[in-house]
Amino acid sequence: MIRTATTVCGWVIAISRALEEYDIDSTPLFEQAGIDLEQARDPNARFEVTKTSKLFLLAAQASNDPSFGLTVGRMMRPTSWHALGFSIWAGNNIHDGLQRVEKYFKVFTNCAYTRCIEYDDKIRLWGQTYPAYTPILSNQQYEAFLATVVLTCRHIYPGRFKPMAIGLPRKTPLENIGRYERMFKCPIELNQDTAWLDIDLETAYTPLPTANPELAQKNDQICAEYIARFDRSDIVNRVYYRLLEVLPEGEPDMESMAKALNLSTRTLQRKLKEQDSSYKQLVDDVRKELALLYIRQSHIPIAEISYRLGFSHVSNFSRAFKRWTQKAPAECRSEFEGVSE
Repeated sequence: MIRTATTVCGWVIAISRALEEYDIDSTPLFEQAGIDLEQARDPNARFEVTKTSKLFLLAAQASNDPSFGLTVGRMMRPTSWHALGFSIWAGNNIHDGLQRVEKYFKVFTNCAYTRCIEYDDKIRLWGQTYPAYTPILSNQQYEAFLATVVLTCRHIYPGRFKPMAIGLPRKTPLENIGRYERMFKCPIELNQDTAWLDIDLETAYTPLPTANPELAQKNDQICAEYIARFDRSDIVNRVYYRLLEVLPEGEPDMESMAKALNLSTRTLQRKLKEQDSSYKQLVDDVRKELALLYIRQSHIPIAEISYRLGFSHVSNFSRAFKRWTQKAPAECRSEFEGVSE
């Protein structure tokens, strides 16, 4: 049986705010779409993609604005992204934030996925719906997503943020092209297979004044927990979140992890393999990710980092860190401190 995809409540609130911009009463539209606006005020609420897409379509029609998606994007706030918004704002740079968009995209919706890819001169964030949901999503939903990403980058970037280019799946010419140009401030390519955003490498790696590694790590953990809560079938996230909880007590073996998830060891192994993963790889990935976050926090001693990651000896942690980065922990920390000075 195919699971019904859902989307975060922040989109619903943003649509309601957008309708207010057009002096439109949203109540009948919400009723027609089968969405309770009061329920949407619960930050943990999620709604079926079929219903949110219907609401988006009804709202766009009521506004009589072909660029309604841009207004919705403008109404999104950091809280609209759940904890992911705060994690992005606290990231080290825009590339860091967009990687979080890829990793935790299920916070937004599980009817699509994103990838953040680095090329010689740029990074590209692109999004793609799963085939079953492609007919359900509208052009304006893609445009709303790209608009909120661009505006978020514009808010956190220390200079004047401007993408290199934007790609939209829309096949028809843009009405009110001037509004799109004012929003994105870059060339816009239509009739694309995916929705995408290109950013030059210098901009992508510029340190952000909002950077706070400790806050980013805390919100990453909230994102992982949130996804594991609503998507119980995602075994990778369930293991990931459990590892975040128990690593300070030492590395749990696969048998104890399986027991904590109410699975047999063989079932856990099989489910991870089905998602092109393994228990050993997940443990290593989580340790590496947390190590790179902790090493930036100069108030945490290296011995404490080793303990938090479940290593029995600091020397074991140092060997693993050098395998991940080709540098010793102290050397890497010194480099980060030099960049921040």
